[in-house]
Amino acid sequence: MRILLTEPGHLRTVHMGRFSSEALKKLGHEVRHFDEGAHSKNKLRNLIHAPWSRSEEENSIVNAALRSLIKRWKPDLLFAVFGMDISPETLSFAKSQGVITVRWWLNDPFQLKRSLKKSPHYDVVFSNDAHCVPEYKQAGVKNAYFLPVAVSEDVHRPLPPDPALAADVIFAGDWCQTRERLMTTLAKNFDLRIFGPWGKKIADDSPLRQNLHDGFFTPEEMVQIFCSGKVIINIHSWYEKSDHGTNPRLFEACGCGSFQLVDGKQEIPDLYEPDREIVIWQDEKELVEKVGWALENEEKRLAIGRGGLARTLKQHTYIKRMEQMLGMVAGSQ
Repeated sequence: MRILLTEPGHLRTVHMGRFSSEALKKLGHEVRHFDEGAHSKNKLRNLIHAPWSRSEEENSIVNAALRSLIKRWKPDLLFAVFGMDISPETLSFAKSQGVITVRWWLNDPFQLKRSLKKSPHYDVVFSNDAHCVPEYKQAGVKNAYFLPVAVSEDVHRPLPPDPALAADVIFAGDWCQTRERLMTTLAKNFDLRIFGPWGKKIADDSPLRQNLHDGFFTPEEMVQIFCSGKVIINIHSWYEKSDHGTNPRLFEACGCGSFQLVDGKQEIPDLYEPDREIVIWQDEKELVEKVGWALENEEKRLAIGRGGLARTLKQHTYIKRMEQMLGMVAGSQ
């Protein structure tokens, strides 16, 4: 199958397109990659600010380039990771050329309304949130399915810990007020390190600055970070706002064989067995208690990390995700 994969390559922390493309090629498909950021008029702004939206003029340039590629290359499938900049007109053009249009939206539930503006123009839509699927169908998306992200076995894997990064407790990710509050509590009780672009967000006199390794990190650097901590904390950006939806860290930390403490989401027990492959926490008090328990019970902590790794390799690789995706697309036709 000829698959045209598009992604917002101007975003620093979105690597799903790369991993999906590699997996599809390993499955024997011919894949052409379209980076929406590379076709923007203002490339410098993309590099500096990594915007989630562009001007109408820039969108016009992106869509003209994409339509031209569709006409020249004649793919069987257009697979849009996010598809933020793809216009309904371009999707209509693709369909007129016999192309099946597919969207993988990974910002549910907190950006569901944004997704619903364009999703009805696709043949098939996948969401990282199982409980948003009915809302897609109500909005007119006949073929809507749950499809969480996964791991790349070539990248997300156990590595020896790096003493320069080592800590009892590690959090890696973007800043938000809730995460800062929880990290402040953990820093008072444990040996904690924070990795991510927090420097411009927290106060100059914040006590967390002594715990912070400021800046963005690559997927490969993230793997080394996760492999250097005893306890990896996962806090969904929609913690305390929604009890459903899954983020990439859920799979990536487990793919490293790390012990992961994650805030509870309804989908998780169907993906990992709690207390055998992953440990779930619900509130700040329980988070502190379970970090303490994990640090005191090394044998059980390591066993849970191994369990999470085994489940990940069995069910949650990008090759398996792309097989699932293509299977559901075929079944919808």
